[in-house]
Amino acid sequence: MILKRLVFLTPGFSGVDIANVCNEAALYAARFKQEQVTGANLEHAVERLVGGTEKRSHSMSSQEKRIVAYHASGHALIGWVLKHTDALLKVTILPRTSLALGFVQYIPKKQKLYTKEELFDRMCMTFRRQRS
Repeated sequence: MILKRLVFLTPGFSGVDIANVCNEAALYAARFKQEQVTGANLEHAVERLVGGTEKRSHSMSSQEKRIVAYHASGHALIGWVLKHTDALLKVTILPRTSLALGFVQYIPKKQKLYTKEELFDRMCMTFRRQRS
């Protein structure tokens, strides 16, 4: 079961990336004295490696939080409305060490060839990222 979760969370990752996810998940599990790595540990590890660590020292005003929430929800909404986009995994407005004030994480498909409609929706997602 945990292996299926790892495969689901890491499409397109290299062997080194997957090793880093596993190491990070094991460290996170050990931090909480868990005997086994769980799916939640893997999700935390992927989020940390993709989005950076949570930046607790950066506090945002309520206005900044609102703006970042609108921005992130715009990404999520476009992904939900378009038919041929990757599955949404997570939306967060927590500041990250990657300098992002929040991020939207998708699970990319393993697909290599796309139809015209799929390419159009992927282009819309790309343009939405630049506009939001």
